[in-house]
Amino acid sequence: MQINPLEFTDRCEFGTYTTKPNPKNGNPVPTFTPKFSRWFGWRNQTFNQQYQLLGVTDTDTKQIAVRHDGAITPDLRVRIKDVVYQFVLFSPDNRSMRETFDLLTLKVVTKP
Repeated sequence: MQINPLEFTDRCEFGTYTTKPNPKNGNPVPTFTPKFSRWFGWRNQTFNQQYQLLGVTDTDTKQIAVRHDGAITPDLRVRIKDVVYQFVLFSPDNRSMRETFDLLTLKVVTKP
């Protein structure tokens, strides 16, 4: 699969959930807190890839590619256009080459 970095036209934020008090009643509310952002490009998945990944019941995943970065770990969450995703599959490219990319398969977070 060929990845062209010129296709990295969107920005995403990587971060975690932290608990902050609700200003109205003081109850704890999980809030996404970004740590850093990166440029990314969308990748297309065939239905066959989605079925192999998660089985027939879960095909609502999205895949993105980012430049390899050691700061990206599977315990982080990804926010794209105010939608927060969690990692389903994290495929880092750890080769010692100049142009390496990580493939991230994401699914919308239902409960933080």
